Amino acid sequence: MRILKKIGGLIRNFMILFSFIVNIVLLVIVIALGILIFDIKNNVVTPLITGLHSSFVGLNDATIDWTIPVRDEIPVVLDIPLQTETIVTLTQNVPLTLNAQIDLGGGNTLDNATVFLSLPAGTELPVRLDLNVPVDQMLDVSLDVRAVIPLSETQLHDPVDNLRLTFEPIVRALYNLPNGFDGVLPFANDVLDGSPPNLLAENDYSLQPWPGYSRTAGLNYGLFGESWPAQNLPMQTGIVAEGGIPALDEQLRPEIYAAGGPDVINQQAEQSLQAQGVPAPAYDGTMAAYVVSMRGTTGTEGGSIPPSEGSGDLGIVVQPQTAAPLAENVLPVPDNNPPQESAVPPTAPESAPQVESQSAPPDVGSGDMGIIAGTSSPHDDSPKGLG
Repeated sequence: MRILKKIGGLIRNFMILFSFIVNIVLLVIVIALGILIFDIKNNVVTPLITGLHSSFVGLNDATIDWTIPVRDEIPVVLDIPLQTETIVTLTQNVPLTLNAQIDLGGGNTLDNATVFLSLPAGTELPVRLDLNVPVDQMLDVSLDVRAVIPLSETQLHDPVDNLRLTFEPIVRALYNLPNGFDGVLPFANDVLDGSPPNLLAENDYSLQPWPGYSRTAGLNYGLFGESWPAQNLPMQTGIVAEGGIPALDEQLRPEIYAAGGPDVINQQAEQSLQAQGVPAPAYDGTMAAYVVSMRGTTGTEGGSIPPSEGSGDLGIVVQPQTAAPLAENVLPVPDNNPPQESAVPPTAPESAPQVESQSAPPDVGSGDMGIIAGTSSPHDDSPKGLG
């Protein structure tokens, strides 16, 4: 029994000593954190979170401005119908031998007379041309195609903006919290007085999270005002970003949650799109799979078409079409919602709040090869055309 009591006493003493040491360590950690809490906030947490958030904002507001050089030869084989009236000039004397009836006067005529004439060089003759001109030759193509594409005007905007919304309330709170011990007392007084500050209020950072870019885009590009072809007008689907933490996201987008929240709005938008006959690949992210299914998997595994080597394709991968007719490879346009050249793209259901989109048109007749040229960020109020 004495041995057991002795062992029990040792265990008790060890536990007391261990608990004391743990408490001392925890106390030191708490004191250190209390002293360094604002250093950690200002020098570690805030730069890390705002760095991610501002990068998502910068990616969304970025504009691709790239010139694609096209240098190639293409075969041209065709018949050009030529129907016109023109004036031709003789380059040399042209002898003529004609049968003629000559009036000798006095009622006398000379029938079946042979007349020898010569049209001198330089004589102008009106003629009418009606012929096909065959063309069979190689045509040199030398184009510099400039593409100006604001990413915020593409589907890439949606996932990038969703990432921004995830971090938006966190970075606003970090900037609205005190940055040092001198701000703790006023902050605590406001909380105790029943008028706590709004941690999600706009601040200097949230108004301008991205400082700018190291290179320009759209400079000296004067075709932003060109109209879109009617069939290229995009539709506003009404689908909204899911956002981040719902309780915080609701403070940033109250109108979304007043309409039932992102899930309800997106479900209603999808039902509306299906009712209009809008094909799913146009809005649900399966466009790549649709294109692969149309083009097939010719020549490689997994449907990937390799670029040709040494063919002067300038790194542009050309994927051959299958034998399917072109009409079968085009996403159908809903009959009840035909595109109008002067119409604004259709809006989403009434319950889905809309964000105005300033889609910039592609260049028409300017050698841009149908590549869409858009405006800069929707927050940019500068006039169209830079420089």
